[in-house]
Amino acid sequence: MAWSVMEWSWQVAALRQRGWALAAFVAACTDDPERAREARKLAAQLLGPGPADLDAAHEIVRTLDEWADDLADHPHHPGEPRPDEADRQARDHVKDILRGRLAIADRDWMSWTKLCLDADFFALRRVPGLDRQTREDVFYTYGRGTMALDLGHRAAAERERARLSRLSEAHAA
Repeated sequence: MAWSVMEWSWQVAALRQRGWALAAFVAACTDDPERAREARKLAAQLLGPGPADLDAAHEIVRTLDEWADDLADHPHHPGEPRPDEADRQARDHVKDILRGRLAIADRDWMSWTKLCLDADFFALRRVPGLDRQTREDVFYTYGRGTMALDLGHRAAAERERARLSRLSEAHAA
């Protein structure tokens, strides 16, 4: 799995998410019908099919940011999302982008690894009387594994999947 594909996908996803939110806000809240039309047009360019041009996407988001700043006193101004919220929103877009960019074998590996992480994590969460340190290890290892998957770091994802699997064999079997 190529790092550049993963990094590109995250950048595109973040720009699309932010641009979509800004465009919807500007189109709905501006008093200028021409600006509203232009905001919808920019959103369509940003969300259109095919590979995204990162420079063009950055420029579109900058333009929409400026237009949204003109409406800063509006009660529904979107503002900047918190980092965890931005990651959650971008993650949904990343999945869609990667579906068309990664080789089938890479997509299958990611799906299988995520399924293994989820199965062990949920099995361990149901274990009654699990000590506090082990429970913390379960959450930490699961978090690191899913983060490694999100970043496209295959070796780290494999390592964390194996750690969680060992914890599951020791405590949930």
